[in-house]
Amino acid sequence: MRNEKAGMKVVAVSDKVLKVLEDFSSGEDFSSGVDLAAKLEHLTRESLEHHLHACNEALSRFEVKYGLTFADFTQAWQEGRVPNKHSHEVERDFMEWEAHQQEKEDLLAAVREFDQPQPRA
Repeated sequence: MRNEKAGMKVVAVSDKVLKVLEDFSSGEDFSSGVDLAAKLEHLTRESLEHHLHACNEALSRFEVKYGLTFADFTQAWQEGRVPNKHSHEVERDFMEWEAHQQEKEDLLAAVREFDQPQPRA
């Protein structure tokens, strides 16, 4: 449930989520922040960083496997320099690699947007 209120969105949070945020908010590693909004911002930022880290790990596995960056692999693919490029494994890897690359770009854009200062109401 969302309502507009003074330039901010009001979001309904279940009692169990609220209890967890309140009960475990003393630990800096869990949800630091002085109020619920700050705690949710902290958790959102940590979630973005976690997903970005996982995405980078997936990209690194492909870079190690093929000894190329995604951009270099794409160029080699287009130039016909990728061995067995139409095998199931290589095509699947290319599609997954491309998806992780796009996900990384989307996550970085979200982090940049998230880090932009909000106008004061």
